[in-house]
Amino acid sequence: WLKLFTHGRSAPVGLPSASSEAAMAGADADKKAVTLTTDEKPAEKKGKDGKKDKKKEEKLSEEDEAKKEQLDLLATRAMDSDLGVADAALQAISTELRTATASMTSVPKPLKFLRPHYSKFCEHYDAMAPTATKRFFADVLSVLSTSMAKAEERKSLKYRLQGTQEGLTAWGQEYMRNLSGEIIAEYRERGEKKETACDDLKKLVREIVPFNMKHHAEVDAVDLLLEMELIDDIVALTDSNAVAKVCPYVIAQSMFAATHVERLVMLDVALKLYMKFQQYPDALRVALKVNDPERVKGVFEACADRTTSKQMAYLISRQRFAYDFDEDEELRQIASGESLPEHFKALAKELDVMEPKQPNEIYKTHLEEKEKRGAALDSAKQNLASTFTNAFVNAGFCNDKLMLVEGSAWLYKNKEHGMMSAAASLGMLLLWDVDDGLTQIDKFQWSAEEHIKAGALMAFGMVTSGINNECDPAWALLGEHLESDKPLQKLGAIVGLGFAYAGFQREDLMENLTPIIVDTGATLECSVMAALSLGMIYVASCNDEIAQSIFQSLMERQAVDGALDGALSHFFAVGLGLLYLGQQDKAETILEALEAITHPIGKYARLTVETCAYAGSGDVLKIQRLLHECAEHLEEKDAVHQGVAVLGIPLIAMGEEIGTEMCLRSIDHILQYGAMPLRRAVPLALGLMCVSDPSKIAALDTLSKLSHDADSDTALAAIFSMGLMGAGTNNSRLAGMLRQLAGFYAKDANALFMVRISQGLLHMGKGLVTLNPLHSDRLLMAPTALAALVVLTHSCLHLKSTFLGNAHYLLFHVVSAMYPRMLITLDEDLQPLPVNVRVGQAVDTAGQAGKPKQITGFQTHTTPVLISSGERAELATEEYISASRILEGIVILRKNPDYKAESKD
Repeated sequence: WLKLFTHGRSAPVGLPSASSEAAMAGADADKKAVTLTTDEKPAEKKGKDGKKDKKKEEKLSEEDEAKKEQLDLLATRAMDSDLGVADAALQAISTELRTATASMTSVPKPLKFLRPHYSKFCEHYDAMAPTATKRFFADVLSVLSTSMAKAEERKSLKYRLQGTQEGLTAWGQEYMRNLSGEIIAEYRERGEKKETACDDLKKLVREIVPFNMKHHAEVDAVDLLLEMELIDDIVALTDSNAVAKVCPYVIAQSMFAATHVERLVMLDVALKLYMKFQQYPDALRVALKVNDPERVKGVFEACADRTTSKQMAYLISRQRFAYDFDEDEELRQIASGESLPEHFKALAKELDVMEPKQPNEIYKTHLEEKEKRGAALDSAKQNLASTFTNAFVNAGFCNDKLMLVEGSAWLYKNKEHGMMSAAASLGMLLLWDVDDGLTQIDKFQWSAEEHIKAGALMAFGMVTSGINNECDPAWALLGEHLESDKPLQKLGAIVGLGFAYAGFQREDLMENLTPIIVDTGATLECSVMAALSLGMIYVASCNDEIAQSIFQSLMERQAVDGALDGALSHFFAVGLGLLYLGQQDKAETILEALEAITHPIGKYARLTVETCAYAGSGDVLKIQRLLHECAEHLEEKDAVHQGVAVLGIPLIAMGEEIGTEMCLRSIDHILQYGAMPLRRAVPLALGLMCVSDPSKIAALDTLSKLSHDADSDTALAAIFSMGLMGAGTNNSRLAGMLRQLAGFYAKDANALFMVRISQGLLHMGKGLVTLNPLHSDRLLMAPTALAALVVLTHSCLHLKSTFLGNAHYLLFHVVSAMYPRMLITLDEDLQPLPVNVRVGQAVDTAGQAGKPKQITGFQTHTTPVLISSGERAELATEEYISASRILEGIVILRKNPDYKAESKD
């Protein structure tokens, strides 16, 4: 130090020298002289914006002036030829840089005062011989480059790699954040140049990330590891406090992965972390998102806590995941869903909605503004509409005023296929109640009327929808009818099995239904429905045998003129698409095979399989491809497949908020500039995007406009989509819109029928159920629910042949998407346990610092309560601990041993 300070300088560091004092005194004298000789104020220089040039006026305080002189001297000494002097100066500069403090809006003083010396430093460094001092100089230059070098030059990283390789974390958070950005840019550039040697960069990363994890910068750590393809390293670095931040952020980032493989890697990291800290329900959710039975099995085997295992069994039931519990009867029974009707009715009693409702109470015809003249809806169609509305509104309550009343003749007020749907509606009224429901339907299967028999068979399947009963009643009642020589009974059995076993992947059903698909002797309707039912049963399974059967049937039928021309033949494609729902790249083989089908349905099938395969993936490239398909101008008869492309846009973006918002814009463009086949699919796309979520006002307003469209197909699709959008919500605004439409279309039989269907959907389950496939805080997507929505929307593309024709029973596919939107709390013995919970709008906290609130605008209720789309619940007190972090559906609570009740004093 003595050598440094005495080398050509007499005054100590930090104090002004005599010469500088004299200079300052001279400057003051000059200033006084100017003041004495003129009364005019000196002209003020102004910049381009008319403001004073602050840089010219800026005057340093005495303290800052001393600091500047000190750093100027150190900068000079750092470039001294004497390495001892240079080393001491660099040490002093290093200390200044490390200890400097600054406000959020200003640059630290040392960096500011050393800026003029930066270029000289660089030149001097380049001229130095390789020594320890040069390496230390590189460390200092690396820090200075953070604010002085151009970003694209990446000098901070360059000097760091040439430096001492020590003390990286001592330079502070901002330096490491800047260095991280340069490391990522360098890594990408090397990757583009096909350079594989990146060990130097990875070494730096492995120094930065542990520091970030220790200093609550988990998001920065995850981002850096993701960019460097080292995300597996986070598992060892995460502790029990950080897992709550790291896992949700990794899962959120997985939605933006470039490839399916990258997404699986990220989800696998989240799974490992949850398993490491024994957060098994969250681990199970990730395993279900990956759709991997082996991972699901691993979670159950690792969990030793019985209460947690029960909670996970409820989650298996909600997802309708085909999982074998071996000898564990208690968990099998929970996962079977047999307790669902009991909990649903408890919710209904709590909310006092057990009293059955009639269709007229839903229609509120006295409020409709309709013209007095004109033809009314013909009685058969009106009765059919009331049948569906009655079934939707009273679904699961096992009670109504039309069908289940003793001596009721309502069934016979319908005609032929209407009778079939009326008989099938019993299944929806008695939904989930296997024991009593089957008994009440049984008498109808012995009816002399073929349509009623077929409807009863569908009802058998519908009652057991989502319930995996060990007695297997649906197969016992329906299996024998698959061999029936009466097409209607055969059709009823096929459709009923699809309802009953959706998602359960039963091999015996595949063996019995696959021959019907390829049997050209069977009616087209039976073959098509066999393909569709197997698609529902084996949804998201990628089953090759079924896929080959459907493909073979399409190949054989295209050789026969007109065999594939009917609207129902398009459901071969839907059944095929459901097999690959959400499985992305696994559908490539069948997509290539479908190129061999030259019939127009081949294009429809390819787009259907592709859109289903990438459902929920958020894949931007696939959405762009679909938009290109929409851009082609084709004749109307050749453009049926374009409707599938429009439906695919929301299907792919589903579950990802930003993607959904962008899709709304894209769909708006299609609406403005698209041809008629595209416009007809737009309302369905909007309905699919906002299922059971009427809070999207822009989409609702668009549907309201389209419901009055000059093109009848567009208007009908918009009316149905309004029902989908409000399904199970009782939304008063939508109810008013539909009442107004009922008056507007009083003379149009088809439109009024669709309005009544939408009114039934709106009040479905008296407002206690949802059709939204997203659950578990929108993390998981129930495949069977999404499959049901795909069937409904594709049916709407061919309205005249399906809902408005004789295939209106397709409406009952909605049963696979129905689930109570409830929160019910149980104790460890699975008995109801009412507790106070706060229910409010969910807030996305992934990646946020600190401990932000999970909900906003909450209200406190006592369970059981309803949870709407976009809402979240949390316990109001700490008296109980929930077995699941996410409070949705059925949740088990246990007493908190550390809880102390607040004294009333």
